[in-house]
Amino acid sequence: MNEPTRLHRLFILFPLADSVKSLIPIAALVSIKFLNGKSLRDIPWYWLSAAIVILVSLLLLYGYLKWKRFVYTLEEDKILIRRGVLFREELSIYTGRIHSMNMEQPLLQRLLGLTQVRIETPGKKEGGGILPAVTNSEGERLQRWLREQTQTRQADREVRPAAENSGPSGQSLAAQTERPSVPSPETPEAHESVHPLEHNRDYENVPLMDSESGAAGREKAIHSIPAEEERSTLLQLSSGRLLTAALSSPNLSLALAFVGGIVSFADDLLPDRMYQSLFQSAGKLLPGSWISIAALALIVSWLLSAVLYTIKYAGFTVERFGKQISVSCGLLERKRLLFSPERVLAITVKEGVFRRWFGYAEVKVHVLTSESEKHFMLHPLLKTGDIPALLKRVTPQFSAQAISASPPPRSRWMYVRWKLAFAAAVSAACIWYFDRLGLLSLLLLPLSFAWGLLSHRDSGLNVTGKQLTIRSRFIAMSTRYIRRPQIIAMEVSGTRRQRRKGLLSLQVKMIFSEINESLSGMEQQEIEAVRAWFQQKKGETIPPAGQGGPTSSIERL
Repeated sequence: MNEPTRLHRLFILFPLADSVKSLIPIAALVSIKFLNGKSLRDIPWYWLSAAIVILVSLLLLYGYLKWKRFVYTLEEDKILIRRGVLFREELSIYTGRIHSMNMEQPLLQRLLGLTQVRIETPGKKEGGGILPAVTNSEGERLQRWLREQTQTRQADREVRPAAENSGPSGQSLAAQTERPSVPSPETPEAHESVHPLEHNRDYENVPLMDSESGAAGREKAIHSIPAEEERSTLLQLSSGRLLTAALSSPNLSLALAFVGGIVSFADDLLPDRMYQSLFQSAGKLLPGSWISIAALALIVSWLLSAVLYTIKYAGFTVERFGKQISVSCGLLERKRLLFSPERVLAITVKEGVFRRWFGYAEVKVHVLTSESEKHFMLHPLLKTGDIPALLKRVTPQFSAQAISASPPPRSRWMYVRWKLAFAAAVSAACIWYFDRLGLLSLLLLPLSFAWGLLSHRDSGLNVTGKQLTIRSRFIAMSTRYIRRPQIIAMEVSGTRRQRRKGLLSLQVKMIFSEINESLSGMEQQEIEAVRAWFQQKKGETIPPAGQGGPTSSIERL
């Protein structure tokens, strides 16, 4: 068993930094309201300074107690975290339940040169398995320890069947005792538990190690773990490629959210008279001025989204650590996410409107994890011709297959009808509200019709081996590769009118609803072939299309 380890000493500053970050907006509002019509001489500087000193001292004292009472220990088959100032907690995380250890650098940790280690387990509580302040070398040591424990557990699983098959011989007993027993994830003990300390464990008197120190105990712990597996860089995005990716992927929703936050904050600062004058001036603008303002706002939003995109994916690098893949990126808050290729549920290739013209796309992987972020960017800007090679290097179980079946021409109306109905409703509302100026909204009708035709043309599917490929289009064209073992259910539907025309719709349900996929207006024979492929058992062959079982209007598989 290793010795207990504390976080980095700079963790003492974290409560103070968090309080300052949360109090800055409030302090700005209070200052503006207080200084409205008053001079600086009216401020009680002595009392204000005394209050600030007392508050800072209390926060530093709380930070010291929090650091003093936060220790973690690497044991044989688990990591043990003890923490809490007033109420003590003990968190036991068994290695069999750990999906991965991710190293992150939020803004505060990045400024202090520290790393936050996030331990992902199924069903964990928010903030449960987090070590908020360790050095980079300590974070890498923890990841190396987890990989070693995973290899040991896999070796134990291989030893047990061999020992059982060899019979009650001396050699079998030797094989069974060669490695220590590690609880399986399925056993009742293999769980994540949070509970108060019921026994008075006087671990305070045990010599503790700081995560920044190079004490002899730490040296012994490091040498007890074998050398790190082979590390190789799979790809690294250059600054020019990152800028091209940012400019070719306008994320207007992100930009509008950012602008909305600024407007909301300014609403609390600006006087009411200024807002009234702005609204009065806006009401006197001509229609041409509104069009110019809308175009300028669109350009500014596009540039703002490009800046935010660059900040998010700066320094984008994909590496291989043994059998795991590491994705790291971020300028202000740098993250390094680790995942095993075996945990990848699906892969999405997204071709935006601008990127498709030049033959580029972005590639995302959807990973089975307890983290809120389950979709990792594998490459933000890649030539479509290079996608097969990338998948072969990172996730060899997936392959980039071309679409072999598309919706027939008689199903175009299924892709056009709702888009035209929405455009007609918007046009009617604009004409009613803006009168003659609203007639310009009639241009939405041909655009919606063309949008529906493009969605019909670019949709399709393909079944190859154990992989289902579905391609669809909303604005950008999206191709999703799904392995059959990762599919939870399939839903085949079709109205009477659609069935008379030999058309069916398909919905594929995954373990995460965010990556469910659907396809409308396909040939009935193609959908039945996919259904038979999904129901196929090992050793069976797929029945011919058209002989795939019942034809009820809704089928849940």
